[in-house]
Amino acid sequence: MPPTKQELSLLINPLVPESLAHNNRVLTSLHSVTAFLLGLTAGILSLQSATGFAFYFLGTVVVSALFHALVLYRSGGWGAGVYFAGAQGEVSGLDERGIVRGATTTGSSIADKSAKKMVRRAAWRDVWFGGGVLGEALSGFVLGWAGAGGVLR
Repeated sequence: MPPTKQELSLLINPLVPESLAHNNRVLTSLHSVTAFLLGLTAGILSLQSATGFAFYFLGTVVVSALFHALVLYRSGGWGAGVYFAGAQGEVSGLDERGIVRGATTTGSSIADKSAKKMVRRAAWRDVWFGGGVLGEALSGFVLGWAGAGGVLR
């Protein structure tokens, strides 16, 4: 039986499970602490109902955008696929024979121009929606929001 696209992509560009787990823990901690601080801020500002949740989603978007910019900077423009698995760890542009088809990187030497750029599919979703943004981080936001709002009233 021939290997699947996911198996081929993991052979070409392997992922270390311990590193992925660490990166996901860091992302979860970032979103949890940020959500709690946003909740405290929303409680101090006495935001109520939809404005409080809009404040949370706006703050989460800003923090995710800053984290994504940091990931892009640290990866040299390769994207979140360097640090996160994305859609089951699959590399985009991989055909059935295991050849990476995609944009070539721009460089000064001939060897640099012939190198293929491998990007993991949907790895950006891990940065924007991973780490419990709509789960445990949201509950931390509500806890901080209700705690600070209740103490100040």
